[in-house]
Amino acid sequence: MMIAGSEKGRLERLLSVISDVRPGESLGALLLTLDLALLLGAYYLLKTVRESLILAESGAEVKAYSSAAQAIILLGVVPLYGWIATHLNRNRLIRWTTLFFASNLIVFYFFGRVGIREGVVYYIWVGIFNVFIVAQLWAFAADLFTEDQGKRVVHGPPAS
Repeated sequence: MMIAGSEKGRLERLLSVISDVRPGESLGALLLTLDLALLLGAYYLLKTVRESLILAESGAEVKAYSSAAQAIILLGVVPLYGWIATHLNRNRLIRWTTLFFASNLIVFYFFGRVGIREGVVYYIWVGIFNVFIVAQLWAFAADLFTEDQGKRVVHGPPAS
């Protein structure tokens, strides 16, 4: 049932081909799609560098130990992040976390330029980045859509 005066615009009609987007949801759907594309692109670039860097500097055995270290570090970092998240509003949390990870890339760049071996630290960092950035993507989605909207938009248009 369509509410009077709430007909789909051109963008909603276009997006409705791939998802059940209703009036007023198109901007959020596009922002979420853009966010997802940027995060996936960034992660796959960082992951490619991570693999070659750790293998070139340390080898496969150190890579396995680094994965274990990443899991252990996450056991402490995730609860700390949860505690911080309860004390900041979501927009501020997302902004500061993104700035933190972006600034880390600058630090890694300078470490590499001066010849510091950062393969293990970078390997662990990329794994932690992946966990946090995915969590933030879903937090952003939760801010944009209600649970019912999210289910509808994700599952696509109704079958004809």
